[in-house]
Amino acid sequence: MSRSIEAGGASQNKSATISNTGAQRVLLTKKELAAALNVSPRTVENWIAEKRIPRLRLSARLTRFSLPKVEAALARYEVREVGGGR
Repeated sequence: MSRSIEAGGASQNKSATISNTGAQRVLLTKKELAAALNVSPRTVENWIAEKRIPRLRLSARLTRFSLPKVEAALARYEVREVGGGR
């Protein structure tokens, strides 16, 4: 497994990327997903426990998320107004 190391010794890209027939898919960490959805990391943990969002479990301690799939899953729980206004 190779990593790109910058001149300062730190890796610039912390997210894992997977090449799938030319298109790239970015997998997010729990913190990155929380920031993208504007929620706390604890909320993401709760959604995982409730099985509201899909995750890619790479090992016992390594979990990644696909933002489009998570957004699609959360759209099922969106509350919509029923009926017309008065």
